Amino acid sequence: MIKLREYVDDTEDYINMMLDEKQNQLLQMGILMSTATLVISCAIVVTGVLGINIHIPLYETPADTSVFWYAVAGIVGGGIALYLAAILCYKGTGILQ
Repeated sequence: MIKLREYVDDTEDYINMMLDEKQNQLLQMGILMSTATLVISCAIVVTGVLGINIHIPLYETPADTSVFWYAVAGIVGGGIALYLAAILCYKGTGILQ
């Protein structure tokens, strides 16, 4: 009977460890998703500022679309760089594995 009780306790400990591991994975995924949301929000703010109908020197460029694509590339590149910097910071502090 004591042996059976030990098996049950060991099984319960094993299940708790597996649940803790899954919970940690979900928390890390939540951190990644929250960081991505923050980066996308920053890009939306930049897009909103560039979309305001005020006079800026960008509007006085020739009619080609190259300036638009430079702005898009800058926003996307900046977002990717910001996301990677945040992930490296998280890994450096031990928040992510």
